[in-house]
Amino acid sequence: MRTYLAKRRQEIALRLQLEFARQAAGKAPGYLTIDGESVSYDLGLAALNSGSAFLIGGLLVGLVTPSDDF
Repeated sequence: MRTYLAKRRQEIALRLQLEFARQAAGKAPGYLTIDGESVSYDLGLAALNSGSAFLIGGLLVGLVTPSDDF
């Protein structure tokens, strides 16, 4: 049980740190990918609409190619 509580505290601390980092970085003009790269809003929206990408926790995950841009 102690291990679970320690892991839970670490998870809460990590979420807090990530939220502070996101707020400090400001609003990106598009979407951020899971590897930290920025994708334009139009390109990300096209990928979301085509079903080749989806959002997980505010991060764009999936295949984003220039051909997805309508």
